[in-house]
Amino acid sequence: MKLSALLTPERVLLDVKEKNKMTLLSLMTSHLAALGGVADPTVLDREIKEREELGNTGIGRGVGFPHAKSTQVKEIMVLLARPAKPIEYGAIDNTPVSIVLMIVAPADGDNNEYLHTMARISRLLGKNEVRQKILAATSPQEVVDIVKAFEA
Repeated sequence: MKLSALLTPERVLLDVKEKNKMTLLSLMTSHLAALGGVADPTVLDREIKEREELGNTGIGRGVGFPHAKSTQVKEIMVLLARPAKPIEYGAIDNTPVSIVLMIVAPADGDNNEYLHTMARISRLLGKNEVRQKILAATSPQEVVDIVKAFEA
């Protein structure tokens, strides 16, 4: 599944004020829950953080990619957050993170779809031009349009 099929302006948070990874992840899970489709936001938050403890999801180049299979969702959900200032994330290249894209999939869902979606997101955010445009975007709709343009 393409990221552009999952990302809507409501699923893009720009200039987020959180200053550390764990509070940012909590904000992101509660925002996803507020949009609907999350059974228990507290459990989802715990699942995301437990996955983060297994291995840091800072994939380098200023990108955080938290992800988890969750008992709390029935379909794949994503949320992109851009902190107002880069945050320490413990990324593999030790670079602070400026773009965080969370993906959550049903625990009993199609594992292949989940893995393919993660791979597409990783390839997309691996492109310097995409990252630079997301960092320069002035609205959530602009971020969605950037994703659509580069996935085409």
